[in-house]
Amino acid sequence: MHCVIFAGGTLRPGTAVTAAIASADMVIAADGGASTALHYGRVPSLIVGDFDSLRLPVAELEQQGSQIVRVAVEKDETDTELAVQLALEHGATRITLLGAIGGARFDHTIANILLLADITTLPTRIVDGPSQAWLLRGPASTTITGAVGDLLSLFPLTGAATGITTTGLYYPLHESTLRFGKPRGISNVLTHEQAAVTLTDGLLLCIHTKKAELEE
Repeated sequence: MHCVIFAGGTLRPGTAVTAAIASADMVIAADGGASTALHYGRVPSLIVGDFDSLRLPVAELEQQGSQIVRVAVEKDETDTELAVQLALEHGATRITLLGAIGGARFDHTIANILLLADITTLPTRIVDGPSQAWLLRGPASTTITGAVGDLLSLFPLTGAATGITTTGLYYPLHESTLRFGKPRGISNVLTHEQAAVTLTDGLLLCIHTKKAELEE
C-alpha cells in the first residue's frame, strides 16, 4: 500500500509529485500539511499533530471524512514522524513524503531528511518539484530512470559510505568512498536514460533531479 504523507512545508509541483498523489492508496497529513493535500485535491484519511500550524477548522475537515489524531504540543516526535508511524500502523508498504522540505522552518527540512535514516522497513522517498530523494543502506543498489542530462547527487549520512560503484553517469565511481561533510558527490549527470548506484557499506542519500523540469 502506497501512503502519501503531506508534511507542513511548501510543495513545488512536478511530474513526480503528480504521479505520487495519483498512485496514493492512503493520504495522511501532518498538521498544516492538510491544507496542501486539499489544494492538490486529496482529503487526508488521517490528520495528526498538535495543530499549531493548521489554518482550517478541524470540524470542517472531519465533515469531509478526515480522522483527527490530536497530540500534545510538548512531545519527542515531530508531526511528520508521527504521520510515518501512523502509516506503518495502517499497513503501508511504501511511503512518499510531500512538503517535507522548504517552508519557514529549515530545521524541519533537516529533520525530515534525517527521518529517512530511521525508516528501515519499507522504501520511502521525499519528492518535491523536479527532485526526489531516497536513502541507500549498504549493502544495496538502486536504479535511476530519467533522461540524459538529469542530475544525481550522492551524499553520505554516515562517517563514510564505501564501495560506491556507478554506471550511466558522467563522473563514474568505482569502489569509491564518499566521506561525510565533503560534497564530492554533488551534481553528477546521467549519460543514459538509466543509471545505477551500488553501495557496500554506509548510508547514502540519493537525489535525482529532472533537468527539464529544473529549467521550466
